[in-house]
Amino acid sequence: MNVRRELNWWEHYQHHKVWCNDLCPLVPRISYRKKDEYNAADTSIHWLIFHVWTMSHASLSIDVELSPSRIGIGFILPYLRIWIGFAHMYGKVSEFFYKYLTRKGTIK
Repeated sequence: MNVRRELNWWEHYQHHKVWCNDLCPLVPRISYRKKDEYNAADTSIHWLIFHVWTMSHASLSIDVELSPSRIGIGFILPYLRIWIGFAHMYGKVSEFFYKYLTRKGTIK
């Protein structure tokens, strides 16, 4: 099963797979969005297996995820989300999960 997705701006460069891939980027990716009348300001950082971003509400949580697109552990602290693991997995790993670890439909 081949999944097509729209490429991000950094994926158009020749050495994208080496220095700034989706799974484990060597160069930190930092994004910031200014607040407006509808949304709060938002900041995120993605480097190696660490993902940190701000949230607009206070909450507490710990979760472990093993799915076709993510493997890792996450923490939600007040106004902050921390994810340690691999996210945005495509290709062979994702195909393996979909083939062997997902439930098959029963509609005939």
